Amino acid sequence: MHYFEDDDLSGTAVIGYIPSKTEAIKILQEMNLSKNIVNHVLAVSRKAIKFATKISAAPVNFKLVRIGAILHDIGRVRSHDYDHAVIGGQIIREELKFSEQLARIAETHILGGISKEEAKEFGLPPKDYFPESVEEKIVCLADKYFIGVQQVSIEQRFKNWFARYGENEFLLRSKKRVEDLEIFIYKLMFP
Repeated sequence: MHYFEDDDLSGTAVIGYIPSKTEAIKILQEMNLSKNIVNHVLAVSRKAIKFATKISAAPVNFKLVRIGAILHDIGRVRSHDYDHAVIGGQIIREELKFSEQLARIAETHILGGISKEEAKEFGLPPKDYFPESVEEKIVCLADKYFIGVQQVSIEQRFKNWFARYGENEFLLRSKKRVEDLEIFIYKLMFP
């Protein structure tokens, strides 16, 4: 078992400020993020840290994973649509003045990432929103294992989305992206 302190900066170098876990949770509470979403992000954070501690094939910044997971849904204070990820990135980057890496985690956690063309279709600023860093990929994947605080499989999570939005091409592509992300993370955990 790998143990680490809250200020552990092993792995990816961080540029910019990353708050402590206590600070991050306080910010969510001060912004009046619902208790359900706060509980969700804490569940995602625990899962993400479990992934991070098992990864041996790449360096991982545990603090970036933990705090990125806690802040990944901060945009839900203003929207519950796809744009909550972009809004979250803006809040982290422009209002809180935190690390760009945290902003990227928020922006890239939706589904398995969104292409520039898909972003345009959803009215988001036109750019690719794919998780790139190991930390972004860990948080993105950990998030897909939860509906609220209930842990589910990737299959269950997408069945829920298919029931709500139909088994459309976009969600089928997203499911494939998440499955590929899962394979990538598992290969880092069990090389």
